[in-house]
Amino acid sequence: AYLFEDWASLAARQADARRALRLAGAASAMREEIGTPLTPTEENHLELALEPARQALDAETQAAIWAEGRAMSVDQATGLALSR
Repeated sequence: AYLFEDWASLAARQADARRALRLAGAASAMREEIGTPLTPTEENHLELALEPARQALDAETQAAIWAEGRAMSVDQATGLALSR
């Protein structure tokens, strides 16, 4: 999950908002599945990193892309992360 969050942060810095939010969504689903939530500090750090991606897209688009990420398998998310 940490790696997907790191890749999401990198994608946000590269102005690839959709990729960033999909990867963050995948990480979120993974954390939920394994029962390991982010600490408040980690969550704050990730949200700050994702802010450019969130600003680039409207709320409805963000929610749809996040849901796409949450539905991805680990293999799919890995492929997305490594696609650049």
